[in-house]
Amino acid sequence: MYPIELIGISKTFPSAGKGSEELLILDKIDFKAQEGMSTAIIGKSGSGKSTLLQIAGGLDSPSEGQVICSGTDFSSLNEKEKAEHRNKHIGFIFQANLLLEDFTALENVLMPSLISGAKESECKRRAADLLEMTGLKDRLNHYPSQLSGGEKQRIAICRALMNNPDLILADEPTGSLDEENASQIEELLLSLVKSQHKSLLLVTHNNDFANKCDYVYLLSNRKLTLMKGAK
Repeated sequence: MYPIELIGISKTFPSAGKGSEELLILDKIDFKAQEGMSTAIIGKSGSGKSTLLQIAGGLDSPSEGQVICSGTDFSSLNEKEKAEHRNKHIGFIFQANLLLEDFTALENVLMPSLISGAKESECKRRAADLLEMTGLKDRLNHYPSQLSGGEKQRIAICRALMNNPDLILADEPTGSLDEENASQIEELLLSLVKSQHKSLLLVTHNNDFANKCDYVYLLSNRKLTLMKGAK
């Protein structure tokens, strides 16, 4: 069983103008995330990388094809079931960290577990452990406005790991950081994926970051091509 499997995924959007043909963004893409491995998707802006990632995470639906998340076809679930399944099996990291400004670092990290109905005391212990693991032991009660960009993204990584998901999906996770902070976040994310035995699927424009991953795919002309890794 794969953390995520895409089977014949196509995605179209309406074109501008009345009577225009639909715009094909993704065309019959097949992909399997390997357990415990990191995979990067590279490609030009507008090639559909973020769209593909959103489909893989159940945040968007394909026009055709199936998305199998940890053995379950997303199309077989209603929206509530899909959200619950996603919260359990997938952690998300975005370029804009999307932290809640009125909540502390600790509260932001434990949010996914509270949503899942876990006990608050247990959530707090795990959230604190994750923050300590990522060097933020002294930032538990700080608010996002009191933190640097690199610290905020560390919190976003902790939040993604909070429910012990099978898969981490990351959309340009270092895109808004300076070179030094970006490098630190890259190393942290990849090391955590290995130590926690998670699968990582990331979209990035940074080829150096991509090449640190086990697999690299190029999304071009609506197709996904393996550039690095086992055939």
